[in-house]
Amino acid sequence: MNEGAALLHVLARHDWSEATDLELVSAVEGLQGMRAQQHAVEAVLLAEIDARDVAKDSLGWGSTADWLAHLAGIRHGQAKQTVDHATELVSHRPATWSALASGDISPEQADIVLNALDRLPDDEALRESAETQMLDEASRVTATELTRHARGVVETLDPDLTARTLEAQLAREDRVAHQRRFLSITDDGAGGIVVKGRGSVEDGAVLRAAMLPLTAPVPEIDPDTCQELPDRRDYGVRMWDALIQLAQHAMDTDLPPESHGARPRVAVTVGLEALRGTLFERGHTDDGLDVSPDVARRLACDAEIIPMVLGTDGEVLDVGRTRRLVTAPLWRALVVRDRHCAFPGCTRPPVMCHAHHVVPWFDSGTTSLSNLVMLCGHHHRTVHRTPWEVRIGDAGRADFLPPPRLGVARDWIRARPRRE
Repeated sequence: MNEGAALLHVLARHDWSEATDLELVSAVEGLQGMRAQQHAVEAVLLAEIDARDVAKDSLGWGSTADWLAHLAGIRHGQAKQTVDHATELVSHRPATWSALASGDISPEQADIVLNALDRLPDDEALRESAETQMLDEASRVTATELTRHARGVVETLDPDLTARTLEAQLAREDRVAHQRRFLSITDDGAGGIVVKGRGSVEDGAVLRAAMLPLTAPVPEIDPDTCQELPDRRDYGVRMWDALIQLAQHAMDTDLPPESHGARPRVAVTVGLEALRGTLFERGHTDDGLDVSPDVARRLACDAEIIPMVLGTDGEVLDVGRTRRLVTAPLWRALVVRDRHCAFPGCTRPPVMCHAHHVVPWFDSGTTSLSNLVMLCGHHHRTVHRTPWEVRIGDAGRADFLPPPRLGVARDWIRARPRRE
């Protein structure tokens, strides 16, 4: 590995202005082959690290993906896919791994093959057939063209999901669907959100049974003639409105459990001037969504407002030694400051977090904002049970000191909320 790094160091500083066309082309071709081989080696190492839980047990990270994202400086979603694909390549796709290790396909083409196979039924013979077809095509086309080819392979091998309906082991398919269930709600960057998810047929039946009664068209009243007008919402809009009604009903009836001594609410942090309409400033929900001042003001019309202006006569944010447990107002202040788990690389939302005393209560530590940091359950245990250290830095944010490593100087890592 050191020899390879030394070679790249020399090549990066080599004067290529005198090289021939053939030398330039050959150098780039060689680098592309090395890039593919590097990806294959990385897959083997990551699969082994993940199998041993090294990132959790030895390094104190929440997952292999958390550690890789911080190490490589990449997005968490990209890191998770890299780890998942590494395990898939090494454990189940030796043909694709061999093509990558020999430099016959690129890392991007390997990802396309794995993503396409994931969309097929859980039939190994079917997947191996598709893998063979895509690898054969990958040697002749670009990643863009391979994406189109992969889509055609999936449609040919599983037209209209007929392959799924013919599978004999329907019970196994249901288990697979349950294991792959997920739901994500993300900011679309344009004032809205994107909801993605999948689950089992049983999950779908429950959702439909709860939502369909709420999707009936509701006539509108013409303000001029007072006559009824037909509901102009299409089916998709009515389904969305039904989902929001269900969530609102759950909060209105105290169905969700309490969180840190307070009933669950849609919590928005926004500046006072923005709420008054004299300044444009986006508000932020506890789980990371941005809302416009108009939306914040609309929510405030029917909300319990807790003043969060530090240094005013609002809620008491520093309860000193009077209480060990964090009060609801103090928890809100902690959410405003940290926004999610403050541990490096972790973005678990406040609902999954605890308030950790930097200086323990039993060691004269105060229950105050200057002595608290928000940590998810896993990283709360990590800070208590491993050599990881935490402090509140000069900027009022948490700093973390990793465990000592041989030959590597320890240095504090500044917690950075995801919206900065």
